[in-house]
Amino acid sequence: MKYVFGIDLGTTYSCIAYIDEYGKPVVLKNSEGLNTTPSVVLIESQDSIVVGTEAKRSTDVEPERTISFIKRKMGKKDDKVIVDGTEYSAPEISAYILKKLVKDANEDLKQNGALQEGEEIRDVVITCPAYFGMNERQATKTAGELAGLNVLDIINEPTAAAISYGAAGAQKNETVLVYDLGGGTFDITVMNIQNNQISVICTGGDDTLGGKDWDEALMNYALERYTEENDEEIEDAEKIAALYNDVENWKKSLTAREETTISITDAGRMREKLSREKYEEITKNLLNRTKNLLDEALKTAESKGYPLSRIDKVLLVGGSSRMPQVAKMIERDYHITPVLQDPDEAVAKGAAIYAANQKEFSDFVQKEADRAGKTVEELKEESLQAGGTLEQKFNQIASVSGGANISISNVLSRTYGVRSNNQILHRVEISNILMCNTPLPAKETQSFQTKDDNQSSVALAVFESRSMEKAVPYTDQEPITVINMEFVRAVPKGTKLDVTMALDNSGILHIMAEEMYAHSKLDTTFSLSNQMTDMELAEASERTIGANVE
Repeated sequence: MKYVFGIDLGTTYSCIAYIDEYGKPVVLKNSEGLNTTPSVVLIESQDSIVVGTEAKRSTDVEPERTISFIKRKMGKKDDKVIVDGTEYSAPEISAYILKKLVKDANEDLKQNGALQEGEEIRDVVITCPAYFGMNERQATKTAGELAGLNVLDIINEPTAAAISYGAAGAQKNETVLVYDLGGGTFDITVMNIQNNQISVICTGGDDTLGGKDWDEALMNYALERYTEENDEEIEDAEKIAALYNDVENWKKSLTAREETTISITDAGRMREKLSREKYEEITKNLLNRTKNLLDEALKTAESKGYPLSRIDKVLLVGGSSRMPQVAKMIERDYHITPVLQDPDEAVAKGAAIYAANQKEFSDFVQKEADRAGKTVEELKEESLQAGGTLEQKFNQIASVSGGANISISNVLSRTYGVRSNNQILHRVEISNILMCNTPLPAKETQSFQTKDDNQSSVALAVFESRSMEKAVPYTDQEPITVINMEFVRAVPKGTKLDVTMALDNSGILHIMAEEMYAHSKLDTTFSLSNQMTDMELAEASERTIGANVE
């Protein structure tokens, strides 16, 4: 198929886009004729799955079968939901959302003649929050694979939004801050856009902060007011579940208007006018959490030569960034008027532009290799040594994204280290080797010493965090993996052990180690410690293939 697709797999809403025959990013409609699909899944049975608007309507009727906000569980140790005694992982639930998106998009494409009979969507780029770690990114890729898709790449949501912004007419050289407040997650990224070269300066965020939390705050306020008015609490789970849809509508109303009416009717009744000012007071602590993360990102950007005075634009992305309090805070505290950048669709469109651009570049390289009688790898190596001649030639003839190959220079979204014994402080600690916001590719080495006499092996426990400290006390943090290194022979206490970590743009963590007595060596790539087992994958695959998704 000539088309590739970009997917914004969101916490509350998801979206799929492609580049049409005129080079324009187009969002594909779902079966209800809408551009976005609620990321809600109703499991009627293992064979019957409902996704989207209909599933969302079932939240109050069948809350025990309806799953929302699954993105917050992606890559987590506790990522399971149980329905009728069957365990469903977060990647599997996300796969059903992807299957619904793709199924509806296939129909939309067939109706407008873009797909021929027998053709269907296969090659995709899926987005994720910039601060997602390896487990979360792998879970996102697994979701795509369970949905029967070929996942070409996982790219960061703010980067995708910046690509969409650039394609829509960014200046030739701009430093942009992307404030991405979605339904369940928050991302903040500072990047420089120069023509079609995107260089990420720093990134941050919180996967437990999003529009859902504003809903929770408003819900709690409304329930408290009901209790005050009626001297009783609402305890019925179905009634509370139904209220969430009302709360979401109240929030949307206060985005558009200065005042709205909120009401709850149960055994008693509560009805009152709620002003936007009062709503902003109720949710002030949540907005301040985004501001604190924004301040941290700006501080990091300044340390890298990008102070606030060099920020040319602030882009607001994500449906929750529509709330007036967001723009008001940025204008008041940073004296920049933010731009609301197509909040619901920018990420999917940017992913589609990137996917199409990379496919076109890949096809171009293959043709050049065939013409030269060389392998793609050989040609790329020659181009690299010659200063990027392939990219230069492609930029002259490309038709996607303004006629240039999109290049993304990223940074580490997490910090990586190993558990060690600090002999001076007499404590067990995590010694961080690769630090968050280091430009990629990154490679660092740190030296340690063996703890015991006649030591024959060492267990390298690898940790992932957002810490900016070179060492932090070890308490009960969970390692993302533990690698056992066997020595060729026993070594004395105090033998020097060099541990090297390297991470490239593909997101693969390379771990190398060498002890300096017998020169035993370790050279391995990172494997996830809590990814799905082969049996879990097989069972999930069988269910996703066999299920009818509507």
